[in-house]
Amino acid sequence: MQKELDELEVIERYLILLLGVVDRPIPSREHLQKELFILSKAYPKASKFLKFERHYKGPFSSDVSELIENPSYHVGAFSIDRSGRCFLTEEGRRIYEKIVQENHGNTRFRELLAVMRTIRELYDRLSKDELLFLIYTSYPEYREKSIFFEKLLSKRASLAESLLKKGLITEKRFEELKRFEELASYDDSSKQ
Repeated sequence: MQKELDELEVIERYLILLLGVVDRPIPSREHLQKELFILSKAYPKASKFLKFERHYKGPFSSDVSELIENPSYHVGAFSIDRSGRCFLTEEGRRIYEKIVQENHGNTRFRELLAVMRTIRELYDRLSKDELLFLIYTSYPEYREKSIFFEKLLSKRASLAESLLKKGLITEKRFEELKRFEELASYDDSSKQ
């Protein structure tokens, strides 16, 4: 019988798995936060542990922020370099491999890794502005405390074009994002 894990240890394991599923650093702390947010939306079991609040840079988890700096269970498993890239250390890689080995027969675990790999392959390629723009347009409730949304809105055409060129959005979504300001103001006025 497997022991029940503490909530913070589960979050650290999500961090280790997300960092380890692709063999390169996550580009920034913002990417780490937003990729875990996307994971919590795509993999409902993760949302029990990964809690996000509205923040000036979109969805934010204070637990993730604290644990990436000061892990409680897997000290030394991951690190952040001077440019803000997040990565597994050698110790973290060993822990990642151990977790994968312990769960290799679990279908849901393999699905979790596949979802994480997809998230990393898509979202690691985005600039911070592209990432926030996609989050704000896909999850409008996280615009509430944003100090960046208006700036991103003014660059919506170039951001949408960049996302289209990277193959991350369809032509239809491109057109929607280019006219996003009209839609956003309509959404806001319809709530009053």
